[in-house]
Amino acid sequence: MAVYSASAPEALQSFHDSTVFLRRQAIACLIGLFTMFSISRYDYRKLKKWAWPFALVSLVLLGLVLVPGLSVTTMGSSRWLAIGPIQFQPSEFCKVAAIILLAAGLSKHFWWHKQIFIRIAVSMVMAVIIVKEPDLGSALMIIGSIFALLFVSGINGILVSVLGVGGGIYIWHHIQKTPYQMARIQSWLNPYLSPQKDGWNIIQAQLAIGSGGLLGVGFGRSLQKLYYLPVQHADFIFAVIAEEFGLLGCLVLLTLFSLFGYYGFKTAMEARTLFGRLLAIGITSSICLQAVVNVMVTTGLLPVTGITLPFISYGGTSLVITLTMVGILLSVSRDTGKLVEDDEFGENAADPSEPAPAQ
Repeated sequence: MAVYSASAPEALQSFHDSTVFLRRQAIACLIGLFTMFSISRYDYRKLKKWAWPFALVSLVLLGLVLVPGLSVTTMGSSRWLAIGPIQFQPSEFCKVAAIILLAAGLSKHFWWHKQIFIRIAVSMVMAVIIVKEPDLGSALMIIGSIFALLFVSGINGILVSVLGVGGGIYIWHHIQKTPYQMARIQSWLNPYLSPQKDGWNIIQAQLAIGSGGLLGVGFGRSLQKLYYLPVQHADFIFAVIAEEFGLLGCLVLLTLFSLFGYYGFKTAMEARTLFGRLLAIGITSSICLQAVVNVMVTTGLLPVTGITLPFISYGGTSLVITLTMVGILLSVSRDTGKLVEDDEFGENAADPSEPAPAQ
């Protein structure tokens, strides 16, 4: 509903059909739901043996994005691969691949084991390649998931600090070398220094949010989406929701995300295997962090990053991968109870189709 309302003007102008984006998103939603229900019935512990193959395939796809002629460039970024009529973002695959890879390692090795450092390095390589696309926002989401998993695994605080400082220095160095990203920082600090250029996004988003008031102007009646608000059906869809449904609608949406976070972390605490706990924490952290960043960008609390709102924004690959991650979370939720030791491929752990032992 939000995608249709936000995308209809652009779809009508570009394709003479206001439902183009809605139909595409509906197809992605059906694929995502099928994947979600299929994976929810799959034994999540078997994902351990697929951790490395999935990570390596994701890395190869990510590398192909940097090959001229193979990628699709939009708005100055080469983030998509095209196979016939199908376009997808390899960076979305990397989000879940990095979580599975690191969770599989941390569930069978202490954090100081060399395997953990190798897996961290591979995940960081993913993030660096994504930065080169350039897509700093997606890279930060992967880094955020890595730090969430390392934090709950009891990793040494000094090492976390070293990784954080090192990553921060690299990201800042990259931003300084990229004029449009420096412009985003400056426009975030004071959007009215360049209200017609770099500050336009933030100003229009704030106008949309302010216009919504308490109850909003009504579904489909947003004025800011009429070519004022940029990427209104993706990065700034929260602003359209705020304008059409007001503060009350925003609070409802944020409450739903909060409930998702609560039940996600609750699932993690009740999982019967360490691998399941780490998967649930990584997935829940990734989705919730992305939602928080998107809302903060839209409200002007963070610089523009190009991060979409999970479940809501237009984007087929993002929706399919997000629903796939939810499917993994549902699989973990079917296997709750007393923590048991799981081996490399989960053969010795309890079957999630069996009832949990009495507490």
